[in-house]
Amino acid sequence: MTDRPATRPLSPLEQRVLVKLLSAEFPGARELRSQLAHTRVTRPWGSESPSVDLDVPPGVSEAGIEDGIIPATGTVTDDSGELFGELLVWVSDGRLSALEFSWYGDTAPTELPDPGLVTVTVR
Repeated sequence: MTDRPATRPLSPLEQRVLVKLLSAEFPGARELRSQLAHTRVTRPWGSESPSVDLDVPPGVSEAGIEDGIIPATGTVTDDSGELFGELLVWVSDGRLSALEFSWYGDTAPTELPDPGLVTVTVR
């Protein structure tokens, strides 16, 4: 028996969003990109939330990056070009640990945005 939680593969949309966010160049980005093939979703942040916790198994190369949010943020606009929210990628111990979709306004999103609506900036 294992203590690891039940996991699932990244959905195609989760994969595309993470690829977009990790396409920016910053220290550790290459290693984080190489983790994507091994990354699993461990749990959503709520029953309707598109934000998820992630797990990268031991043995996959770690990124030399501090714990917390990576230095690349995805600004999300809606179909009309209005600001809608942000996508954040969290790292723990050099491994992808969460994908967060924070939104502006009263209505919470129930799915991730199309990557074409995301502009990535490095801070």
